[in-house]
Amino acid sequence: MPRIAGVVTEKNAKGEITFVTINVKKHKAAIMPLLEQMGVMEKSKLTQELEKEEWLTVEEARKLSLKHLDGLWKK
Repeated sequence: MPRIAGVVTEKNAKGEITFVTINVKKHKAAIMPLLEQMGVMEKSKLTQELEKEEWLTVEEARKLSLKHLDGLWKK
């Protein structure tokens, strides 16, 4: 297994990897989503709010906008 800067592994007597230490500063983009998914790291307030909300798809927003504009032209 190649050595990766900022990642240290510990093996048991059988040679199986049992612990991994990861430098979060070096590998933040890769490890933070996993830590959030596992519940180790708390998600930012913005992320929590965005996950609560039900957003329109681009197509739904386009249709609503066109419907609104059509209503304005008819007046």
